[in-house]
Amino acid sequence: NQKVFETLINEANYKYTTYILMPGKFTNIAPLLESLSGRVFLLDHFHPELAGKYSSVAQNFEKDTYEALVYGLPHLKKYDHIIMVQKEEKEPIERYNGLCAFCEEYHFTHEYTDSVRNREIRQGETFMVVNDRDLVDLLKQAQLQNFAPGKDFGIISYNDTPLKEILAGGITTLSTDFKQMGQTMASLITQKEIKTIENPWKLDIRNSL
Repeated sequence: NQKVFETLINEANYKYTTYILMPGKFTNIAPLLESLSGRVFLLDHFHPELAGKYSSVAQNFEKDTYEALVYGLPHLKKYDHIIMVQKEEKEPIERYNGLCAFCEEYHFTHEYTDSVRNREIRQGETFMVVNDRDLVDLLKQAQLQNFAPGKDFGIISYNDTPLKEILAGGITTLSTDFKQMGQTMASLITQKEIKTIENPWKLDIRNSL
């Protein structure tokens, strides 16, 4: 909620010497950041219009998705259609841009949807799922159809958790390295020059692919 974001920042103004902010997809925030009394650092989501003004550690959602799919290509070859599942108003569309670039280069078909609830799974499909609720819906549907992840269809889930290591025999995950993101940000705070750093990604291949 951008209004809540702006309210929190205004209330924190003049209280600190350094502000580390996660601006997400919020737009037109330059005047708000300029009003802050201390140094400003941006975390997680890159804003091109702010490059060179503030140091940042961010995910490159388009590049990360493309490169991770290329890395996982040996496992993806048994499928022919890749579906990105996310709600665009909350999540970066750049992920889908990375998927489209991969599919065009390696000859997969693709689509974009905001939900998989009550959707029948077809053999040869791979789902890239952002929200864990959609992951649960997908696994429930697979049970109804007696489909096995990694055999009849594929799953790549964003953001790893310990549960995904064992769920349904292991869910393949694509994650940014959040620990590295924190370490890099801590390093940036000690430096005077402005830097824009892309955080590394990791694709953990498990049985669902």
